[in-house]
Amino acid sequence: MASKKKRVAEPMSTDTLESDSNGSSDDDYDEDEMDDENSSPINEEVQVEFEARMLDDSDFHGVKTLLQQVFLKANVNLSELTNTLISQNFIGCVIKQMDVPDDDDDDDGMDDDDSDAVFGVMSVVNITEKKDLECVQQVRSLLLDNCKACAKEKMSRFSDMLHDSDQHVGLLLSERYLNIPPQISVPMYDSLIKDIEKCQRKQMKYTFARYVMISKTYRMKGVSKQKEEPIIFSNSEEELLHEASELSFTYSVEGDRDTVVGGKWDSDNPMEALRTVMVIPADQLSVALTRIKAELAST
Repeated sequence: MASKKKRVAEPMSTDTLESDSNGSSDDDYDEDEMDDENSSPINEEVQVEFEARMLDDSDFHGVKTLLQQVFLKANVNLSELTNTLISQNFIGCVIKQMDVPDDDDDDDGMDDDDSDAVFGVMSVVNITEKKDLECVQQVRSLLLDNCKACAKEKMSRFSDMLHDSDQHVGLLLSERYLNIPPQISVPMYDSLIKDIEKCQRKQMKYTFARYVMISKTYRMKGVSKQKEEPIIFSNSEEELLHEASELSFTYSVEGDRDTVVGGKWDSDNPMEALRTVMVIPADQLSVALTRIKAELAST
């Protein structure tokens, strides 16, 4: 399947990245100085232009890696879920580095493999219409089991939402490298909403009553015993989606090894890894996006 460019995201710089200094080639440096320089991280702001593309077969491993950040050790067939996203590549997108002209004289550019790396993914799966897929069954079980364990009072309502065959639910998936700034989410959501509307005009099964999203969240642990620490959203714009949700609950994934793509968490401030499940009414997604645009414009 050929890769197609869907739309171009706004050029932007990534957050400050950690990189190792390459040291100096000056022969006057002694070995100890060079070792110290090579081992000391420096902060660089790297200007990278991104573009959104349709998913294709070559994105399999990159997308699966990003999904792994959400589901960790959960019993979900991520290979099948990834293939499902690729098979419906008219919905959503992956974020890649924008193609740049070859320059044989420039040895400081990114490797060829980086231009095809998947830096982010956004899509939606109809988990009502695709309820017979193994991966969808596993996601539904994961959601229901954690709701029962952590928010039992919401279980009946949440179960009714997932099992209502007339009110379709879309699993909203949005994941990206840690250092990719939240501004990139705006064109991704804009694109997704347009894709969904296009499918609806073609009477395809992408008319949703609501979306369910599993958001990566964290909170400080062991700081205060009197009150629960506030939840921090890994993708900051998802806090506004949470405010637009009609039902939500949070469960801990502290027992899993919570890794990140494209960065690392500060070990001096231990965080409890969580997942926050949000049910967002379909008509609130565009409303939340308007708020996200306003918030990001003011930062």
